[in-house]
Amino acid sequence: MAVALIVVFVVFAAGLVATFKFSAGDRICRGVTISGIKVGGLTRQEAGQMMSSWAANRMDRRVTLTALDTRWIGAVSDFGGRVDWKTAVDRAYAVGREGNIISRMACVLTRTGVGKKIDALTVVDHSKLEKTVAKVARAVSRPHQDARLVSADGRLEVRQDSVGIKLDEKQAVNIVTGALQSGKLVVPLEVEPDKPDVTSEDAAKITTLLARFTTPFNPARADRTHNLALAAKAISGVILKPGNRFSYNDEVGPRLAGRGFRNAPIFVRGKLEPGLGGGICQVSSTLYNAVLLAGIRVVERHPHSRTVPYADPGRDATVAYGLQDFQFENSGASPICILTHLGRNHLTVDIFGAPEDKKSITIFTGPVKRLSERPQKTVFDATLPAGARKVVDKGAVGVRVVVYKKVFSPDGTVKTEVVSRDRYPAQSKIIAVGPARESGDSIRVKPASLSGNRRNNEKVRAD
Repeated sequence: MAVALIVVFVVFAAGLVATFKFSAGDRICRGVTISGIKVGGLTRQEAGQMMSSWAANRMDRRVTLTALDTRWIGAVSDFGGRVDWKTAVDRAYAVGREGNIISRMACVLTRTGVGKKIDALTVVDHSKLEKTVAKVARAVSRPHQDARLVSADGRLEVRQDSVGIKLDEKQAVNIVTGALQSGKLVVPLEVEPDKPDVTSEDAAKITTLLARFTTPFNPARADRTHNLALAAKAISGVILKPGNRFSYNDEVGPRLAGRGFRNAPIFVRGKLEPGLGGGICQVSSTLYNAVLLAGIRVVERHPHSRTVPYADPGRDATVAYGLQDFQFENSGASPICILTHLGRNHLTVDIFGAPEDKKSITIFTGPVKRLSERPQKTVFDATLPAGARKVVDKGAVGVRVVVYKKVFSPDGTVKTEVVSRDRYPAQSKIIAVGPARESGDSIRVKPASLSGNRRNNEKVRAD
């Protein structure tokens, strides 16, 4: 027994020495494989070189995505795949160096042991893969077409809806990720029907004019009229089902030159400046008034920074893409439709719906209260002739107004509600003046008489 114990002790001690000696070295434990490649007995650097070359070949393998009759072929790396061989080498190097002493000795002294079969995992960059899948989706998907209404010879005609097809991008990313990680080289992607939100049956329920509103414009201002026509066309024919929300910015889209919009005057902090899409606020304002008269619930609306010539104070609705929107919700029981008509010098917005949603509504404003007279400013303009002056901006008087809605019920009762309380700050009248005359005369600014509301006004006078 004593001899046996001594033998066991010696063997254990020898194994212990061998294990510690192995741990102090730079070689991987024998019997270790990475993704089936034998790396046992190699130094860490040798294993790294071997696995780096193997991973490069893996990432160069061609992967094919298929959707319907279309294919996209690219390397694993093109789809965001990357073989994490460094982590695999680290795990291989740790075999026999980590864990309890018995496990470590088993790994060092035998070809068996725990953790000797290691897989080099493929890591997927989802941001890169999502961009690739998005390109595939744009090529494959055929968006549905909602039913729309058009007015032809005084009659409403339905433009039929159509079912499209679409690629579920989130699901496709998951499928491709799994395929890259498992080494699959052909990856089929499924497409699904893209059903319309508004059908011809929905459109057929729209038969009655609920409200109409018209605003004037100057056709001589060609660029502004062009923008107005683009926006009016974008919203015309849109059908909104009960409970659905309309966003003016979503329907009209970004005001970009590439989308056909032109430079025309817009309000910037109360001042008129050239800007892409100038004029489209008249469309949103005209639509706003039609919505009020139809009794539809307004979700978001903003007044301009100053009064506008085409709508009474409190009856306008300004928009700025990404900042301010005009939104309303179909609060009725049936679908409604927006139709626009552009005449020679006027814009009309009609809202149609079902007969049961027809309401009798009057919109009116309370007394318009003047907040202040418009101030007057002068600016120097070297391009003007000597002694000349020019009105750059007529400015605007500051006002405050309350808009009301009066609803007449079939039983004869009348209900009056406040629609909005709006304030329009006064905007300066700006006059540009040219250089002084050569005779020595000069142009100077003298203060006006300081009385009443004119205390802060300025008056331009040429001596």
